[in-house]
Amino acid sequence: MKKPHISIEAFHKLNRSRLLAHSIYLDLKTRPLDGMHNLYIPTLFCYLNEDICDVLEELKSLGLCDEWLKQKTTKNN
Repeated sequence: MKKPHISIEAFHKLNRSRLLAHSIYLDLKTRPLDGMHNLYIPTLFCYLNEDICDVLEELKSLGLCDEWLKQKTTKNN
């Protein structure tokens, strides 16, 4: 029985969201605090980054990304 896989688009969207959220978190964290939004937005993006990382790691551990990871490894070699 063939195991299920997420689409390559979903895999890329999860990775892109994680990287974007982390980049925005780092950017907002270094800005001067000049309003309440600067107090909570970095934390929200940190949570978003952690959650997406957790989901992606779970999908990888279940083997649901194996097909795409093999393709990426093959293309890099």
